[in-house]
Amino acid sequence: MLAPIRGTNQYWFCVKGEVKAMIAEYGSPTLFLTLSCAEYDSADIAQYLRKVNNAPQSYSISRLCTEDPVSVSRQFSYKFKDFFNIVILQRGVLGKVEQYYVKKEYQMHGAPHYHILLWIENAPVVGIDHPEEVCSFIQDRITCHIPDSNMSPDLNFLVTKYQMHKCSKYCKRNIKVGKTYVSRCRFDFPRPVRDSICINDVENSLKSCNKIYYLKRIEKEVRVNDYNPLQLKLWRANMDLQYIAERSLSLTEYVTGYVTKAETSHAQDLWDEVSSCDNIYSRLWKIGQKLL
Repeated sequence: MLAPIRGTNQYWFCVKGEVKAMIAEYGSPTLFLTLSCAEYDSADIAQYLRKVNNAPQSYSISRLCTEDPVSVSRQFSYKFKDFFNIVILQRGVLGKVEQYYVKKEYQMHGAPHYHILLWIENAPVVGIDHPEEVCSFIQDRITCHIPDSNMSPDLNFLVTKYQMHKCSKYCKRNIKVGKTYVSRCRFDFPRPVRDSICINDVENSLKSCNKIYYLKRIEKEVRVNDYNPLQLKLWRANMDLQYIAERSLSLTEYVTGYVTKAETSHAQDLWDEVSSCDNIYSRLWKIGQKLL
Protein backbone atom coordinates (compact mmCIF):
# COMPACT_ATOMS: atom_id res chain seq x y z
CA MET A 1 0.00 0.00 0.00
CA LEU A 2 2.88 2.39 0.76
CA ALA A 3 4.99 1.38 -2.25
CA PRO A 4 3.85 4.34 -4.44
CA ILE A 5 4.83 6.86 -1.73
CA ARG A 6 8.38 8.13 -2.29
CA GLY A 7 10.69 7.82 0.69
CA THR A 8 8.97 4.89 2.39
CA ASN A 9 10.75 1.59 3.00
CA GLN A 10 8.26 -0.12 0.70
CA TYR A 11 9.00 2.35 -2.09
CA TRP A 12 12.76 1.79 -1.90
CA PHE A 13 12.24 -1.98 -1.69
CA CYS A 14 10.52 -1.80 -5.09
CA VAL A 15 13.26 0.45 -6.50
CA LYS A 16 15.92 -1.98 -5.29
CA GLY A 17 14.08 -4.75 -7.14
CA GLU A 18 14.12 -2.67 -10.33
CA VAL A 19 17.88 -2.06 -10.05
CA LYS A 20 18.47 -5.78 -9.43
CA ALA A 21 16.45 -6.52 -12.57
CA MET A 22 18.74 -4.16 -14.51
CA ILE A 23 21.77 -6.02 -13.13
CA ALA A 24 20.27 -9.38 -14.12
CA GLU A 25 19.69 -8.04 -17.65
CA TYR A 26 22.83 -5.97 -18.25
CA GLY A 27 25.35 -7.40 -15.78
CA SER A 28 27.35 -5.52 -13.18
CA PRO A 29 27.34 -1.70 -13.37
CA THR A 30 30.73 -0.35 -14.39
CA LEU A 31 31.00 2.90 -12.46
CA PHE A 32 29.47 4.42 -9.34
CA LEU A 33 29.43 8.22 -9.47
CA THR A 34 28.39 10.64 -6.73
CA LEU A 35 27.98 14.38 -7.43
CA SER A 36 27.56 16.88 -4.60
CA CYS A 37 26.24 20.43 -4.69
CA ALA A 38 28.74 22.89 -3.07
CA GLU A 39 25.87 25.38 -2.98
CA TYR A 40 27.78 28.00 -0.97
CA ASP A 41 30.43 28.25 -3.72
CA SER A 42 28.15 27.98 -6.75
CA ALA A 43 27.95 31.15 -8.85
CA ASP A 44 24.97 29.88 -10.86
CA ILE A 45 22.99 29.04 -7.71
CA ALA A 46 23.77 32.47 -6.23
CA GLN A 47 22.65 34.18 -9.46
CA TYR A 48 19.46 32.11 -9.60
CA LEU A 49 18.58 32.79 -5.94
CA ARG A 50 19.06 36.53 -6.33
CA LYS A 51 16.87 36.53 -9.42
CA VAL A 52 13.94 34.50 -8.07
CA ASN A 53 13.99 36.26 -4.68
CA ASN A 54 14.81 39.74 -5.99
CA ALA A 55 17.56 39.81 -3.36
CA PRO A 56 20.19 42.58 -3.18
CA GLN A 57 23.86 41.88 -3.87
CA SER A 58 24.62 42.50 -0.20
CA TYR A 59 22.92 39.20 0.74
CA SER A 60 25.48 36.44 1.23
CA ILE A 61 25.10 33.13 -0.59
CA SER A 62 24.75 31.32 2.75
CA ARG A 63 21.80 33.55 3.69
CA LEU A 64 20.15 33.01 0.32
CA CYS A 65 20.54 29.22 0.57
CA THR A 66 19.18 29.15 4.12
CA GLU A 67 16.13 31.25 3.28
CA ASP A 68 15.23 29.45 0.04
CA PRO A 69 16.41 25.81 0.06
CA VAL A 70 13.70 24.82 -2.44
CA SER A 71 15.21 27.05 -5.13
CA VAL A 72 18.67 25.67 -4.31
CA SER A 73 17.42 22.14 -4.94
CA ARG A 74 15.61 23.22 -8.12
CA GLN A 75 18.66 24.95 -9.62
CA PHE A 76 20.89 22.03 -8.63
CA SER A 77 18.53 19.69 -10.49
CA TYR A 78 18.71 21.90 -13.61
CA LYS A 79 22.50 21.91 -13.42
CA PHE A 80 22.70 18.16 -12.92
CA LYS A 81 20.38 17.36 -15.83
CA ASP A 82 22.45 19.46 -18.24
CA PHE A 83 25.72 18.02 -16.96
CA PHE A 84 24.47 14.45 -17.08
CA ASN A 85 22.85 14.69 -20.51
CA ILE A 86 25.66 16.61 -22.23
CA VAL A 87 28.88 15.55 -20.50
CA ILE A 88 28.12 11.96 -19.51
CA LEU A 89 25.57 10.77 -22.09
CA GLN A 90 26.19 12.81 -25.25
CA ARG A 91 29.95 13.45 -25.01
CA GLY A 92 30.70 10.14 -23.32
CA VAL A 93 33.51 11.40 -21.10
CA LEU A 94 33.52 8.07 -19.22
CA GLY A 95 32.70 5.96 -22.28
CA LYS A 96 29.49 5.15 -24.12
CA VAL A 97 26.74 4.74 -21.51
CA GLU A 98 24.43 1.82 -22.27
CA GLN A 99 22.23 2.06 -19.16
CA TYR A 100 22.08 4.11 -15.98
CA TYR A 101 20.28 4.54 -12.68
CA VAL A 102 20.07 7.92 -10.89
CA LYS A 103 19.03 8.72 -7.33
CA LYS A 104 18.79 12.17 -5.73
CA GLU A 105 19.41 12.37 -1.98
CA TYR A 106 19.61 15.02 0.71
CA GLN A 107 22.44 15.07 3.24
CA MET A 108 22.01 15.62 6.97
CA HIS A 109 22.05 19.43 6.63
CA GLY A 110 19.76 19.45 3.58
CA ALA A 111 22.30 19.71 0.74
CA PRO A 112 21.31 17.64 -2.31
CA HIS A 113 23.55 15.16 -4.10
CA TYR A 114 23.17 12.47 -6.75
CA HIS A 115 24.19 8.80 -6.84
CA ILE A 116 24.55 7.32 -10.34
CA LEU A 117 25.17 3.76 -11.53
CA LEU A 118 26.60 3.62 -15.06
CA TRP A 119 26.84 0.66 -17.42
CA ILE A 120 29.65 1.42 -19.91
CA GLU A 121 29.78 -0.33 -23.28
CA ASN A 122 32.52 -3.00 -23.62
CA ALA A 123 33.90 -2.26 -20.14
CA PRO A 124 36.16 -4.95 -18.64
CA VAL A 125 34.98 -6.87 -15.58
CA VAL A 126 37.13 -8.08 -12.66
CA GLY A 127 37.19 -11.89 -12.67
CA ILE A 128 36.39 -12.14 -16.38
CA ASP A 129 38.85 -9.91 -18.24
CA HIS A 130 42.61 -9.64 -17.81
CA PRO A 131 43.72 -7.48 -14.87
CA GLU A 132 45.78 -5.35 -17.27
CA GLU A 133 42.60 -4.43 -19.18
CA VAL A 134 40.81 -3.51 -15.96
CA CYS A 135 43.73 -1.39 -14.75
CA SER A 136 43.98 0.41 -18.09
CA PHE A 137 40.24 1.14 -18.09
CA ILE A 138 40.38 2.58 -14.57
CA GLN A 139 43.49 4.68 -15.17
CA ASP A 140 41.99 6.21 -18.32
CA ARG A 141 39.02 7.54 -16.32
CA ILE A 142 39.86 7.82 -12.63
CA THR A 143 42.69 9.49 -10.73
CA CYS A 144 43.63 10.75 -7.28
CA HIS A 145 46.47 12.97 -8.49
CA ILE A 146 46.98 16.48 -7.10
CA PRO A 147 48.21 18.44 -10.14
CA ASP A 148 50.97 21.00 -9.94
CA SER A 149 49.63 24.44 -8.99
CA ASN A 150 51.78 26.11 -11.66
CA MET A 151 50.94 23.72 -14.49
CA SER A 152 47.21 23.29 -13.73
CA PRO A 153 46.21 25.98 -11.22
CA ASP A 154 42.45 25.59 -11.69
CA LEU A 155 42.43 21.80 -11.33
CA ASN A 156 44.81 22.03 -8.36
CA PHE A 157 42.39 24.45 -6.70
CA LEU A 158 39.39 22.17 -7.31
CA VAL A 159 41.13 19.03 -6.05
CA THR A 160 42.49 20.63 -2.87
CA LYS A 161 39.20 22.41 -2.13
CA TYR A 162 36.63 19.72 -2.93
CA GLN A 163 38.35 16.32 -3.11
CA MET A 164 40.26 16.13 0.18
CA HIS A 165 38.47 13.82 2.64
CA LYS A 166 38.34 14.79 6.30
CA CYS A 167 37.16 12.08 8.66
CA SER A 168 34.30 12.84 11.07
CA LYS A 169 31.72 10.98 13.14
CA TYR A 170 29.77 10.45 9.89
CA CYS A 171 32.40 8.14 8.41
CA LYS A 172 34.11 6.70 11.51
CA ARG A 173 33.15 3.15 12.51
CA ASN A 174 34.38 0.94 15.36
CA ILE A 175 35.57 -2.37 13.88
CA LYS A 176 36.56 -5.39 15.93
CA VAL A 177 40.13 -6.51 15.33
CA GLY A 178 40.98 -9.50 17.48
CA LYS A 179 39.73 -8.72 20.98
CA THR A 180 39.75 -4.95 20.60
CA TYR A 181 37.88 -2.34 18.58
CA VAL A 182 39.60 0.15 16.31
CA SER A 183 38.14 3.27 14.70
CA ARG A 184 38.22 3.17 10.91
CA CYS A 185 36.85 5.33 8.12
CA ARG A 186 34.08 3.54 6.24
CA PHE A 187 35.32 5.20 3.04
CA ASP A 188 38.77 3.66 3.57
CA PHE A 189 40.73 6.87 4.22
CA PRO A 190 43.63 7.42 4.43
CA ARG A 191 44.36 5.19 1.46
CA PRO A 192 47.70 3.44 0.99
CA VAL A 193 50.65 4.88 -0.89
CA ARG A 194 51.33 2.82 -4.01
CA ASP A 195 53.78 2.91 -6.91
CA SER A 196 51.18 1.50 -9.32
CA ILE A 197 47.51 0.55 -9.49
CA CYS A 198 46.50 -2.84 -8.05
CA ILE A 199 43.35 -4.99 -8.08
CA ASN A 200 42.33 -6.63 -4.79
CA ASP A 201 40.24 -9.71 -4.01
CA VAL A 202 36.58 -8.64 -3.91
CA GLU A 203 35.30 -10.81 -1.05
CA ASN A 204 38.23 -10.02 1.24
CA SER A 205 37.98 -6.32 0.39
CA LEU A 206 34.31 -6.16 1.38
CA LYS A 207 34.91 -8.05 4.62
CA SER A 208 37.75 -5.73 5.60
CA CYS A 209 35.98 -2.55 4.37
CA ASN A 210 38.68 -1.94 1.76
CA LYS A 211 38.40 -0.98 -1.91
CA ILE A 212 38.66 -3.63 -4.63
CA TYR A 213 41.45 -1.59 -6.21
CA TYR A 214 43.94 1.07 -5.20
CA LEU A 215 45.21 3.78 -7.51
CA LYS A 216 48.81 4.91 -7.82
CA ARG A 217 49.16 7.38 -4.97
CA ILE A 218 51.88 9.39 -3.23
CA GLU A 219 51.92 10.48 0.42
CA LYS A 220 50.17 13.83 -0.04
CA GLU A 221 47.33 12.14 -1.97
CA VAL A 222 46.24 9.58 0.67
CA ARG A 223 43.08 11.60 1.43
CA VAL A 224 42.16 12.56 -2.14
CA ASN A 225 38.75 11.30 -3.25
CA ASP A 226 38.94 9.61 -6.67
CA TYR A 227 37.75 11.79 -9.54
CA ASN A 228 37.76 12.36 -13.30
CA PRO A 229 39.75 15.54 -14.19
CA LEU A 230 37.50 16.80 -16.99
CA GLN A 231 34.33 16.14 -15.02
CA LEU A 232 35.72 17.93 -11.97
CA LYS A 233 36.66 21.00 -14.02
CA LEU A 234 33.15 21.15 -15.46
CA TRP A 235 31.21 20.22 -12.31
CA ARG A 236 33.26 22.37 -9.88
CA ALA A 237 32.11 20.59 -6.72
CA ASN A 238 32.87 17.39 -4.86
CA MET A 239 32.56 14.12 -6.75
CA ASP A 240 33.41 10.50 -6.12
CA LEU A 241 34.02 8.11 -9.01
CA GLN A 242 34.49 4.38 -8.37
CA TYR A 243 34.93 1.37 -10.65
CA ILE A 244 32.69 -1.48 -9.39
CA ALA A 245 32.42 -4.06 -12.23
CA GLU A 246 33.23 -7.56 -10.94
CA ARG A 247 31.99 -11.08 -11.75
CA SER A 248 30.73 -12.24 -8.35
CA LEU A 249 28.34 -9.24 -8.02
CA SER A 250 29.15 -9.07 -4.28
CA LEU A 251 30.25 -5.46 -4.60
CA THR A 252 27.30 -4.70 -6.87
CA GLU A 253 24.92 -6.05 -4.21
CA TYR A 254 26.54 -3.80 -1.61
CA VAL A 255 26.40 -0.70 -3.82
CA THR A 256 22.80 -1.43 -4.88
CA GLY A 257 21.77 -1.57 -1.23
CA TYR A 258 23.58 1.69 -0.60
CA VAL A 259 22.01 3.69 -3.44
CA THR A 260 18.48 2.36 -2.82
CA LYS A 261 18.44 2.67 0.97
CA ALA A 262 15.47 4.40 2.58
CA GLU A 263 16.00 7.89 3.97
CA THR A 264 16.77 7.94 7.68
CA SER A 265 14.40 9.68 10.04
CA HIS A 266 14.86 13.43 10.36
CA ALA A 267 14.23 13.01 14.08
CA GLN A 268 17.14 10.57 14.33
CA ASP A 269 19.41 12.97 12.42
CA LEU A 270 18.43 15.75 14.82
CA TRP A 271 19.03 13.55 17.85
CA ASP A 272 22.48 12.48 16.62
CA GLU A 273 23.52 16.09 16.04
CA VAL A 274 22.12 17.32 19.36
CA SER A 275 23.81 14.47 21.23
CA SER A 276 27.19 15.63 19.94
CA CYS A 277 26.89 18.93 21.88
CA ASP A 278 28.82 19.21 25.14
CA ASN A 279 26.26 20.80 27.46
CA ILE A 280 22.53 21.38 27.89
CA TYR A 281 22.72 25.00 26.68
CA SER A 282 24.40 23.97 23.44
CA ARG A 283 21.82 21.24 22.95
CA LEU A 284 18.89 23.61 23.45
CA TRP A 285 20.48 26.09 21.04
CA LYS A 286 20.95 23.35 18.43
CA ILE A 287 17.32 22.23 18.77
CA GLY A 288 16.14 25.83 18.39
CA GLN A 289 18.22 26.29 15.23
CA LYS A 290 16.79 23.15 13.67
CA LEU A 291 13.18 23.96 14.49
CA LEU A 292 13.23 27.55 13.19
